[in-house]
Amino acid sequence: MTKTLLYAGCAALVLLSGACGSSHNNVAAPSQQQEDAAASGSVAGLIGFAQGEIARTDDASEPRPIAGISPPVSDADEPAVI
Repeated sequence: MTKTLLYAGCAALVLLSGACGSSHNNVAAPSQQQEDAAASGSVAGLIGFAQGEIARTDDASEPRPIAGISPPVSDADEPAVI
């Protein structure tokens, strides 16, 4: 019984310590923040960002997170030519 409680306590400690990771993993690089702002600022900026990502040649890299991009939306503007 004591060993079971000890193992359960160790498992809980490991899980809790793993959940307390540092926040530096979620911080975007300044260049990514600038790219996100440019892509969010206008349709032309969003299209330029997408074309740049499509043209990437480094196949070994991980996909770039796009959570910081808010696509510009307008109900009055005509659709952009791609």
